[in-house]
Amino acid sequence: MVVALVLSGVTVAVAALDKKEYRVFIVSDDNQKDKFVELRNGFTESLDKQLAANSAKARYTVFDTKSNKANVPAIIQAIKDGQPDLIAVINSSGVFADTNITNKLTDPKYRFVSENCIPVQSGTAKTWDKPGGNVTGVGVFIQYTSIMKLAQLINPKVRKVIFYSWDSVKPLNDFFQSEIRAACKATGIELAEFKLLASAEDEFDFLATADRRGPDHFILPGVDVWVHSDGSPANITVEGAEFMRKNIRNIPLYSYDEAAVKAYYPAGTCVIWYDLGAQMADKAMKVLAGANPGDLAWEYPRKYNLMFNTAGARLIGLKIPSNLLTAAYRVYTDFDGHYIGQKN
Repeated sequence: MVVALVLSGVTVAVAALDKKEYRVFIVSDDNQKDKFVELRNGFTESLDKQLAANSAKARYTVFDTKSNKANVPAIIQAIKDGQPDLIAVINSSGVFADTNITNKLTDPKYRFVSENCIPVQSGTAKTWDKPGGNVTGVGVFIQYTSIMKLAQLINPKVRKVIFYSWDSVKPLNDFFQSEIRAACKATGIELAEFKLLASAEDEFDFLATADRRGPDHFILPGVDVWVHSDGSPANITVEGAEFMRKNIRNIPLYSYDEAAVKAYYPAGTCVIWYDLGAQMADKAMKVLAGANPGDLAWEYPRKYNLMFNTAGARLIGLKIPSNLLTAAYRVYTDFDGHYIGQKN
């Protein structure tokens, strides 16, 4: 039997839902961090709405791995005992949950929808186009082509990009390198340097050196370094933003994350975490309606917000065209969170 299923306002023909209530487990690597909360809320609220439109509902059970292997056995056992209809996974940048849970539960009776930026590199999917097995999902990082095109719109003279990331996230860095090279080819931007760094001090030294490059350069960060050279944790959101506000005077940095634009970065094409959760829910509906997860292509984020920080731009003498500011979702006017534009 085929019925009409409502997915984010679009009606498509799929196999009929065969239950009135679905058991949905959510496994997250951090239940407290803002982006994880936004992703989870986007997923549950969108799934609830779509199920209700099809005379069904979900009953949720939420787990937090805390990226700690000691918590894994109990979560795996709970999944085996609970036999949920669907498992939604929200990963840290190190894709702990998929590596330690999803990848170990390969029986097709377990059906996963994952948020994972490196599904192939982490062994969760065979390919992006056809993941295979019992899992499908969405990525965290927007395609870097969009950020590079934004850099060109802000300054048509840019020719070269500098990329850096934390050296401890090797699978993610392999993904970054592939994505950056593809974006460079698509936009005609030259990859001037791809640098992996070991400590926050390395990151600050690297940024200071990069700031002496010519006006035809810009910087794209991957993952900031969250540890000091002595091994102690680094609060890079605070320390990094403070360093850049005091020391970077020539070269712009662009980001995929609103938090970075709010703190300092002049501009970004930023992931909408809530909508990424809703994108997961759309895939979940297809799975609950009978689709094989492994046949559903992994997806990049389908939307992003254009954001600017005019205070960050002024520090480096960067002029952001007025038409871009007008088109922005949000324009931060200082480093204290004040902005012009839309509210969440």
